[in-house]
Amino acid sequence: MDQLTAEYSRLLWAAVVLLAYLALCGRIWLRQRRQAVSDAPLADCILVGWASQGGAAQQLAEQLQHQLQAAGYQAHCAALHRLSHAQLQASRTLLFVASTYGEGQPPEHARAFLHQLPTGIDLSHASVQVLGLGDRRYPLFCQFARQLQDALLERGAQQGWPLLTVDNQHPQDIASWQASLAQRFNLSPVPAGVTPDEYSAILLERTCLNPGSNSPGLFLLRFRVHDVSWQTGDTIRVCPFNNPQLSGREYSIASACGEQLELIVRLAGQCSSWLCQTLEAGEQIVFRVCAKPAFRTVDTAPAIFIGAGSGMAGLRGHLQARPIGSHNWLLFGERCPETDQVLAEETGNWLMNGHLQYLNLAFSRDPQKPAYVQDCLQKHQARLLEWLDKGAVLYLCGSLQGMGRSVETVLTGLLGASRFKALKQQGRYRADLY
Repeated sequence: MDQLTAEYSRLLWAAVVLLAYLALCGRIWLRQRRQAVSDAPLADCILVGWASQGGAAQQLAEQLQHQLQAAGYQAHCAALHRLSHAQLQASRTLLFVASTYGEGQPPEHARAFLHQLPTGIDLSHASVQVLGLGDRRYPLFCQFARQLQDALLERGAQQGWPLLTVDNQHPQDIASWQASLAQRFNLSPVPAGVTPDEYSAILLERTCLNPGSNSPGLFLLRFRVHDVSWQTGDTIRVCPFNNPQLSGREYSIASACGEQLELIVRLAGQCSSWLCQTLEAGEQIVFRVCAKPAFRTVDTAPAIFIGAGSGMAGLRGHLQARPIGSHNWLLFGERCPETDQVLAEETGNWLMNGHLQYLNLAFSRDPQKPAYVQDCLQKHQARLLEWLDKGAVLYLCGSLQGMGRSVETVLTGLLGASRFKALKQQGRYRADLY
């Protein structure tokens, strides 16, 4: 009897192992089949591509896809880096929504698209239209959208509609683009509920973070909100005096999601002057949340936060949301150590209670030891490499000019171009530069 029981057990385990193996093979086959389907040519399909840094271009592209499908068209929507050359060649209509940020920079995920687009690819069968999102404050307004259109036309595509550009996501410009597409493809108008939701927030208090400084004022604003959700790394978009006819601005959310929303705003321009000087406690702002998927947090990995000035806003939101026991390192730069110790008590408490393992401050106008955050990275190269070897994620927030470019240059030098590129591809370098 014992021998029969043992034999039965062996057969049972063999069956279990065989079933597990077959299940694994089935999962691999399904995954490969789905990948093959997603990469396959799309026949006569309208291709809607997007390049998005903050989520606005993606939202508009996906909304357009839904409109086209509702009107009976076959429409495929994808980020530029996920579009295959076969899909481009198989589609007779190419519609793109492309953001430009900083000085003509494409979104992170789209940087390689133009370089990898073969010069010999034939797009003469296709009609193309590009919508560019950008900011006229920068001289190379919508530069990436222009480069994208030029690259497609150079490969034979026909211009179905002149390049359209939108400054600061101006609603009337977007509505004009949507109206032109609706007329061209006989689409239903965009329902009011599809447009980004607007919320209101009541100003509770405003605190100057750099009193007596020679630098422009830096303010912490605390608002009460209701039924609003966001993720760390997201921004809000505000129009001065709540007037949608005026150019809006985006501000990093400086707090974890909750019943209060906080901003750190540098006094510069019409919108920040309204927020930092004119707006009274008890008055409200109208805003919408702008998703920043490329700047979201990775809770399970050690985090290295790098920023300067108002860039503290994006970093602070992440730090507030980091779980207890997480490993965090903050490198932050300002100008003068006497007057620009931004949130010194808060960061000091994080350091004492272990929420921050390391805190490195750099002051560019320190009479004793002037330094920038990139100097801190060079000084602590060994720690940087050690943290990255343990899977750390880099978060960079602040001005593209000066700080942002300098930090990227130093990281390239310290890590090597190939490793820095690999960090980006792995989602372990996350930047919100403006």
